[in-house]
Amino acid sequence: MAHTPFSELLQGDLQTLEANLRDLLDPHLSEKEHLSLLNLACGRGDETGVLAKLLAEKSKSAHLQGLDIRAAEIDQANSRWKKELAEKEGNISTDFITHRGDRLRDLAEIGTPDIAFLRHQNYWNDKPVWTQIFDQALERLDDDGLLVITSYFDQEHELATAALEKLGAIQVGSIINPNSRTLSDAPGKSVDKHLAIFRK
Repeated sequence: MAHTPFSELLQGDLQTLEANLRDLLDPHLSEKEHLSLLNLACGRGDETGVLAKLLAEKSKSAHLQGLDIRAAEIDQANSRWKKELAEKEGNISTDFITHRGDRLRDLAEIGTPDIAFLRHQNYWNDKPVWTQIFDQALERLDDDGLLVITSYFDQEHELATAALEKLGAIQVGSIINPNSRTLSDAPGKSVDKHLAIFRK
């Protein structure tokens, strides 16, 4: 039996993510001259193209900033996306930096993003750290800003949602992904299984 190449699986995941994020964001994200998005724990930023496309649909210009503690992945994101988005999406700039998500207060340069995005948040790996990440992401958002999370697991999504609501975030939408690709490295794990959107 032939195995599907990872690149094809990833492309399928991203197409599904794009459709679900569009459905989730569209009722809550107003069109603006300029939009900014902060992608926390972004790794190499595989979803950057999807995020840039969605921002371009709602604005004339946009800035997408990614943050992760893994320097090698940040280097990959910078080398790929700065060039690729300049060629494809036009007036969208990107900036990926190595930094801890629970120390956003140290980064004046991220300003007040319209959207904070956390793909596959990892709340149960370290609840105190992730609570800080959630808290500081909400704090940095613009007044009408949105925080979007996706989750691999049912229980972790419930825990993360409860933590955000305890911090004062208001959930305004959610999607259970019917096309989530099952992963074999842990029971009940699948790609972008849950998506949810919050107002601060």
